[in-house]
Amino acid sequence: MASAVLAFGASGAVFTVVVHSQNFVDENRSAAIQHRLERQALDLINRDRVAPEYLGETRGRARPLVWDERLAAVARAHSEEMARIGYFGHTAADGASPEQRISSAGIRWTRVGENIASCQSISRAESTFMDEPKFERNHRWNILNPEYTRVGVGIAKGSDGMLYITEDFAQTR
Repeated sequence: MASAVLAFGASGAVFTVVVHSQNFVDENRSAAIQHRLERQALDLINRDRVAPEYLGETRGRARPLVWDERLAAVARAHSEEMARIGYFGHTAADGASPEQRISSAGIRWTRVGENIASCQSISRAESTFMDEPKFERNHRWNILNPEYTRVGVGIAKGSDGMLYITEDFAQTR
């Protein structure tokens, strides 16, 4: 990150101003947008987990998931890789599965699941997941599974304008 330090004086006082490059401003703006989108995904996931219309699937046992920054870092790295390289899949470019990526991050888990999407909005991804068949091991099942207690979401915007979304769910030890 390029920056410059400017010092100037007035009435015997010296003021220091740090001027950062546009890249720094853009990176901070991007990080703030990414954080907002990731939290929006968390809110939608937790809304669905406790929604009355899904009680038949959750039996009322699904509680809101706790945000796990370690899972989010794993999910974010996967989303960024998919966006950068231009592929879409659960298996990373190096061949690592979601379970391997999560374990490599030092997360001790008893159950894990992963949802991925390439969409133009977070709400569209969530509705697509929730439109899947009931009572099957799919994205919807990951969202509603009462055995999961933690989640991390990572989002990256691809050069194609799409949001690459990874949701990593876990029951940790």
